[in-house]
Amino acid sequence: MSRSRSTLAVVGALVSVGALVACGGPESATAEDGFTSVTVGNMNSNSLTFPLLVAQEEGFFTDVGLRVDTVNSVSGPELTAALIGGTTQIAVGTPENVMPAMAQGQDILTIPPFGRLDMSLVTLADSGIEDISALAGRQVGVVQRGSFSEKFARSVIADHGLDPDSVTYVAVGSGATMEPAVRNRKVDATVGATSTVALLEQHGLDVRTLANSLDGTGGEAGTFGMQTMWTTTAPFQQQHPGIVDGFCTAMNRAGAWIADDANRDAGAQKLSTLLAVPQETAEKIWDRTHLSWTYRIDQEKWDKVSAWVLEENTSELPYTDHVMTDCGEQL
Repeated sequence: MSRSRSTLAVVGALVSVGALVACGGPESATAEDGFTSVTVGNMNSNSLTFPLLVAQEEGFFTDVGLRVDTVNSVSGPELTAALIGGTTQIAVGTPENVMPAMAQGQDILTIPPFGRLDMSLVTLADSGIEDISALAGRQVGVVQRGSFSEKFARSVIADHGLDPDSVTYVAVGSGATMEPAVRNRKVDATVGATSTVALLEQHGLDVRTLANSLDGTGGEAGTFGMQTMWTTTAPFQQQHPGIVDGFCTAMNRAGAWIADDANRDAGAQKLSTLLAVPQETAEKIWDRTHLSWTYRIDQEKWDKVSAWVLEENTSELPYTDHVMTDCGEQL
């Protein structure tokens, strides 16, 4: 069921950009100043694309001779469809949207940085729910049915010996719509990214974390889960290997900058501006997530993530066909 939803979302978005394939996408051009332009699909005001902001503001793209023009999208399917249709040449992507497109035969390559799964299962501190075993018969909020947030909830619930189907999953959206659902106790617990949990806390809600994919309490999903990757198409990479390599180098440098806690104050300020949250909240997000990005993913992790997404034989997505293992400067 989750695969069908994800696949249909990508297919539906592809229909809307189908004409772009016939017309061709934007061409990369080197200007008189020596910089080469590249169009990148981004999800604005989202901490998952934080490395792109850092690479832009810290001059890492300038250092490799790239001028990055961003095209902001509102959803994962839209990002992937725009990449395939040629509106963008590189784009951030999520496994639940990119992998079904790959399984349909789209010639997409993943490039660094890769973002670790960032999800927490939380409940109000006074809910009476002390641990996951108490969720039987309860309602758990997820972004949407069949989404990664539901997959995470089901995974950690199963890891604790509880039948995932003993819980009712309720679509509550994210951020602005999740907060009132939790506050008004429409759900007994909810799944959200670090930035969403920080938003709940910012709004005065005292929450207890039952499982977190980043702190070792997220079970198997926390060990192998992946939330984001950057993507390009094989034809674009073949035609413009220098652009792709330069992009990877700049983004790897951004990942290293974020991983260095000496940049905490400056990084939290960037997050504060990006997410429109107070500095104190941004500092919490930095502390919990700044080690989330890596420039490499191995085959074991790739196979596990694709099996999680597609729920069937991972031979559909050969690692060597879809993962660039040596893109950019390795830090």
